[in-house]
Amino acid sequence: MRAKIHYYLRFVFGFSQRDVNGMYSLFLLILLYVLAYFGYRYMEEDRLVSSFEPKVWNSALVKMPKPREWVKYPVHKKWERRAGPKSNFNRRIFPGYVRKSVHNQHWTLDINMADSVAWVGLKGIGPGFAKRILAYRQRLGGFNAVLQLKEVYGLDSVWVDENKSHLKIGTGVFRTLKINRLAWNEFRHPYLTYAQVKLFLTYRKQHPYIASFEELEKIHGLDMGVWIRLKPYLSYEP
Repeated sequence: MRAKIHYYLRFVFGFSQRDVNGMYSLFLLILLYVLAYFGYRYMEEDRLVSSFEPKVWNSALVKMPKPREWVKYPVHKKWERRAGPKSNFNRRIFPGYVRKSVHNQHWTLDINMADSVAWVGLKGIGPGFAKRILAYRQRLGGFNAVLQLKEVYGLDSVWVDENKSHLKIGTGVFRTLKINRLAWNEFRHPYLTYAQVKLFLTYRKQHPYIASFEELEKIHGLDMGVWIRLKPYLSYEP
């Protein structure tokens, strides 16, 4: 393959050996730059989502249920010897102690403010899921609905359904897409495809100012299912 490329450059396009070497060097530099760029991006995102600074770990934002406690009770040996009812199970396993039930299981978590420490503190969420949640939140620009957590790769939908009453979105979206200003390389969002961005920017060349979502609905070829999901993230600032 390399020999064919070398042949075309030398004899078809008339490049000298020095020109060919220069092109190889330029290609290598571009490749190194691209690798360095993506490596830097990955390190920055990893540093962001791996931050364990307890900025929001406070009683006002996160009220976690207390763990079950074991309290002493008077030991009766006859309870330990016989296979009594299920209510005496803890007494037979841990003589002298009984598990104290927790009546207050109410807690809330602001999913747009919580850091890694807060997420890891929840049952069923480990450091890996906490990292994915923060990374996806950053890509979205903030959660607009609790059920968007189901879009996080690998996160169990059952867990979200069971805990959605405790999860709050707080101030919601913190970064919007200024559709009248953004260039093509800045128009990025998990919900958008390249084809939709290209179609929209083609329309914007002829209509420089988009005033409302209703105007978007008039664009022929737009997948409105995608743009309806994207609606909370759109800004129409001139």
